[in-house]
Amino acid sequence: MVFMKNWYLLKTKPNQEAIALRNLHNQDYDTYCPNAFINNKKVILFPGYIFINLDNNKQNWLPIRSTKGVLNFVRFGLNFAKVPSNIIQIIKKNEQNTLNKIINIDDFKPGDKVQITEGIFKNCSAIF
Repeated sequence: MVFMKNWYLLKTKPNQEAIALRNLHNQDYDTYCPNAFINNKKVILFPGYIFINLDNNKQNWLPIRSTKGVLNFVRFGLNFAKVPSNIIQIIKKNEQNTLNKIINIDDFKPGDKVQITEGIFKNCSAIF
């Protein structure tokens, strides 16, 4: 028998993503909560939601709903909301790309001339 893990979406209690993550981690669940730094502040990208990677056949799902900070699984009718692994990979990649760009922003000072390398203003010059 082949065991397959899938990513699922959990709804957390208001402003309790960190509590849910910590408590799920303490129970050996694999979780993910995307975030980014915006204006030098860590911001959760999907407030009220976290992802959990579960094996349908091997793991006990019962403790998850009663975990402190967790409200419930997100469902579509009777089906738990699955998130394809490639979507999680894209989110993780973009999260890292954003972090790398923000780190480099400290290299600039007001008045510096910059060349825009991405987006609709690609190849335009600007002043920071």
